[in-house]
Amino acid sequence: MGFISLLATVVLATAASAQLTGSVGPTTPLSQKGTICNVLDYGGSVGSSDIGPAITSAFNNCVLKNSGSTLYVPAGNYQMKTWVDLKEGKKWAFRLDGLITRAATTGGNMIAIENADDFEFYSANSAGGIQGLGYQCRNAGPRLIRIVNSQNWSLHDLIMVDSPEFHLVIQSGQNGEVYNLAIRGGNLGGSDGVDVWGNNHWIHDVEVTNRDECVTVKSPATNILVERIWCNQSGGSAIGSLSDGTAIENVLYRDVYTNGGNQALMIKSNLGSGYVRNVQFQNFISRGTAYGLNIDQYWSSQSPGSGAGVQLQNITFSNWNGNVVDGVQRPPVQLVCADGAPCFDINLSNVNMWSQTDKAVLKCESAYGSGLSCIKSGSSHTAYAKVTQSATRPPGYSTPTTMSGDLASGFATNAAIPTPTIPTAFFPGLPQISPLAKNK
Repeated sequence: MGFISLLATVVLATAASAQLTGSVGPTTPLSQKGTICNVLDYGGSVGSSDIGPAITSAFNNCVLKNSGSTLYVPAGNYQMKTWVDLKEGKKWAFRLDGLITRAATTGGNMIAIENADDFEFYSANSAGGIQGLGYQCRNAGPRLIRIVNSQNWSLHDLIMVDSPEFHLVIQSGQNGEVYNLAIRGGNLGGSDGVDVWGNNHWIHDVEVTNRDECVTVKSPATNILVERIWCNQSGGSAIGSLSDGTAIENVLYRDVYTNGGNQALMIKSNLGSGYVRNVQFQNFISRGTAYGLNIDQYWSSQSPGSGAGVQLQNITFSNWNGNVVDGVQRPPVQLVCADGAPCFDINLSNVNMWSQTDKAVLKCESAYGSGLSCIKSGSSHTAYAKVTQSATRPPGYSTPTTMSGDLASGFATNAAIPTPTIPTAFFPGLPQISPLAKNK
């Protein structure tokens, strides 16, 4: 998508403006980034055992010296032992058409982009990316890509496979757009797909396989739009983990499809302080997850914060259809809020979540709002003990649809994960918002 032309601005305003406060992505098109900084001219070669120094050299000696330039890694296979930290670039692009394979176990980030402005990171053939071979150094190596405190940027048409740690981290910054990604991680925790915080970011048309975060909003974050997401045997999407000083507001998730994994959506914390407010979760389809719609403010996998609880308020769930594996063991809907900070204005509308066993319970604690039998109403929000109720099949529930390409299980943690292709649809019945770069 890149440059926001007049037509694209109209599309953005009509299709994506719900939680965004302005335009996202680069402010100039690729046609104005015509100086090519080819890594093969800066010490690199196809088949290189370490393409890192050539990337750094092309950036320092070409990109930073030529406004309107493109750092180019041609198609082919490369190894990488030296991580790169590309700072302060303005009006530039990084075209990664080749596949880079991790060849060292140093921590940090294989590719970090810091303080960029008017920047585009993409693959023109929709086949470039990074193979992390995380099974060789699980939770003891680098993250793949980190975008730090950058503005007016996009990242798209890339493939990220088996990171030893997280795959893509968007740290702070503003006006970013992420789309047309395929992420494949191992079937275990610590393999986050996309973690995002900052202001005015748009994440769409992303497929994630792992057993941790699919696309997750972290704190602090404002004006985040996440849509057309395919969590394909993934941990599922979330907000959190949240602790002391949380500040998240004006977030919209919509058109999220989850096949298998941990949950359809989770808001997770363990005590702490701060707030999550003005959040909408629209049009969710899920099948065969462990949990469904899950608020857990006593999440046992997280150390407790020092506050009485993160305040959740004005959170809406609408148009959900899905099932969990065992609705008695793990409820299809659970709203467990902090007793020290009861959540309120938690409203469910047309939420039809059920169990593959045809038996289920619902759980609520210190939760106020509407649309669920165990939630309490009223303007006085005092703590109350956990309520567990037997549930009946919602009248609006139907067997969730499937997508071609649904995986039956996750990937092994002790063997290489194959490199996928980027799909052309990410939610049942909806096209991708922007076509793959190779199809333009």
